[in-house]
Amino acid sequence: MTPDFQISFNKAIQSEGFISNNKADHGGFTYKGISRTKHPAWPGWKIIDSIYRSTDYKSVQQLNNSTALQTAVTNFYHTEFWNKIQGDLLPSQLIADELFESSINLGVPPASEILQRTINLLNRNARLYPDILIDGIIGTQTLAALNKSIAANEEKLLFNLLNFYQAKRYIEIMERDHSQEIFIGWFNRIEIIKT
Repeated sequence: MTPDFQISFNKAIQSEGFISNNKADHGGFTYKGISRTKHPAWPGWKIIDSIYRSTDYKSVQQLNNSTALQTAVTNFYHTEFWNKIQGDLLPSQLIADELFESSINLGVPPASEILQRTINLLNRNARLYPDILIDGIIGTQTLAALNKSIAANEEKLLFNLLNFYQAKRYIEIMERDHSQEIFIGWFNRIEIIKT
């Protein structure tokens, strides 16, 4: 079954909030997780600025009511994250959901590296399949090894390890830059399947 972008998007967008301009956030002003600092050319900023000018910053509810803006948000996440993680080629919705969500929060290359490290960790010292290059790019080699890893291991084990690596990354970010400790809510993104 081909993973469904809309399912992954609907799940991930719940963690991205609405509008934020937290001084500790390196992304600066964000709308639904899209950073104006990191993505200044995103077409949604023109729509937001237009709505803000017309309402004198009094009614941000109009942002959610703008079909054009919501379409721009969806297109952004599809292009910048789903396509770059090869979402349509991933072997399961569960793995697609997790990789999509972590690529949004950590970036595509770090999330892809986490996937590659997990794949290598589960190959029983290369007895099940050879190690793959950890390059942060999901290509044919990573996809083939991912399929072999899922066939050899329980899918939930792969999913859990992806989440453990993600939590480790959050810890490293916070230990390196203590100003980021205010984002303790990042850990709410960590999911573990026990059964």
